[in-house]
Formats: sequence, structure tokens, C-alpha cells
Amino acid sequence: MNICVVGAGAIGGWIAARLALAGNELSVIARDETLNAIETQGLHITDGGDTRCVAVATASDPAELGFQDMIVLAVKAPALPGIARSLESLIGPETQIVPMLNGVPWWFTDDPLWSVDPDAGIRDALPAEKVVGCVVHASCFRTAPNHVTVKHAEKLILGEPDGGAGERIELLCSLFENAGIRCQASDNVRRAIWYKLWGNATINPLSALTRSTADQLLTQPTVRAFMADAMDELAAVGAAIDCPISESAEDRMAVTARLGAFKSSMLQDVEAGRTIELEALLGAPREIARRAGIPTPQLDRIYALTHLMAENLRLL
Repeated sequence: MNICVVGAGAIGGWIAARLALAGNELSVIARDETLNAIETQGLHITDGGDTRCVAVATASDPAELGFQDMIVLAVKAPALPGIARSLESLIGPETQIVPMLNGVPWWFTDDPLWSVDPDAGIRDALPAEKVVGCVVHASCFRTAPNHVTVKHAEKLILGEPDGGAGERIELLCSLFENAGIRCQASDNVRRAIWYKLWGNATINPLSALTRSTADQLLTQPTVRAFMADAMDELAAVGAAIDCPISESAEDRMAVTARLGAFKSSMLQDVEAGRTIELEALLGAPREIARRAGIPTPQLDRIYALTHLMAENLRLL
């Protein structure tokens, strides 16, 4: 397949390298030092102690590449509104768009989600019928602009945004499986997205606010109780939008505790001075909650504190 990966960070680099090594025609849209490093030295991936290098086409302007069979969106959620229009040149009659974003994506509800798509520009630029729902369960990091190390790659979950997993989903799952990326088809990918959010929407901002690893947060009884209350609010919203959560907050935190002393993605962004994914992780869930008439006082407090921190650090 002719595939373009938009964004060559940790997840984008992992996906691009794996798909290229499997023989697909790969292009990567990147910027600055990342673009230069991949152009001159190739894209490197270390997985299970084995390091490989693959040559991929690169571009800073999507208009250079033409129509693609598949577009993988692997940018940070706050960057997507600014680049969505430029991606229209990649979209042909058969193009599939697979967003690999944290938090709630722009397509999650029938009506526009203003928190993540402020002027509905993403919705206008990326046709809904071409979008495939996706959840990424993987931990990767970059050791250089063109070098991705895979710490733990569990799976991708793919499904139709409106529910179901037909032939299109099965073909894409096969594509990823053939590239060595475990992939699972889902009949309710929105529920899979909400389940991941349920665990991330509290631990990400609280770890960033306190500069704490996950284990430090979970060993503080008061913080743990605060997180559990906020997770209960998210579960109530999920139940109202056909994304029910069957576990308790304590069950989920016990799973997180087994992962040990890791830094959340938002904490890593704050430490690196990068824009944080506040709206995708907290703004959109609160917007959905308001539409459903469900109060979220704990999530509101976390959002307000995190927004103030990011505003002061110029990370919005």
C-alpha cells in the first residue's frame, strides 16, 4: 500500500518503520530536525533489543506526495486543527484515514466537538466516511529525532466510527498484523476509546501538575480518592453515551500500579516544553458531559488547575 504517516514522533515513527519494513510504500510528513535526520540517516527502530534502519520518503508539505491509500495521523491532538486543511491533497477516492490520537478525537460525536475542533476545520477537511476509529495501546519513546525505541507494544484496536468491524477493518487489521503490529477489530471502538480515556484523563494531568510518576500518585490516599471520584464521573458519562465501563476505579488503578514508576505522556510534554493535550483528555469529555447533563465537579477542578499551569508555562 501507499501510506503516509503524518507526524514522526514516537508512535508515528514506530508505525512508519514497521509498515515500511513490511514492504509498503511509506512517506512521512515531518519537520525541522526530524525531517532532516530521517532524510539523511533513515528511520531507525529498536524493538526487543533488535535495531533496524529503513529508508522512507519524507516531506514537510503534504502537497508533494499525492493521493495515499492510507493516512495515519500520529500528531499531537492540539496540532491537528492547524494542519488538517493541508492534508486534503493526500485524500483520494480510496483513501482510509486512521487517527492515532490521545484522548477524544474530533469525530467522536455527531455534532462538532468545539474543544478539539474549534472551527470544525478538521471535520470539513477529513471526510467522515474515510475515518477509521483507532486506539493505540503501546509505549514508545525517541532516543534521537529519527530513532524510536519500543518499550511495550500491546496492540491497536480498529473499528468503524459508527460501530461494527466489517471488511474494511479486517483488511486494515491484516495490514498491521503483517507488519508485526498486533491488531484487534472492535464492534464498538468508541467504547474502547472511552475506556483508555477513563484511565488517562486523571493520571495525565495530575502527574503533570505534581511532577510525579504514576506510582507516587497512587500511594497518596487523598490523591487516589480524588482520582477515583473523577473516574466515576467519566464512567457516568460513558454510561450515558453507550460507552459503559464495567470495572471500578480501584480495579483500574490497581492495573496502573503494576506498571510501576512511569511518567505520563502529559508529564513528559511539560518537562520537554511541548504543548499539552488538555482539550483531548479533559476538555472534550467535559463538553460531552455538559451535553448529556451530567455534572463533573472533579474533572472541572482538574481541568482548571491544569489549564492555569499550562497557561503560565505557555504550553497551550
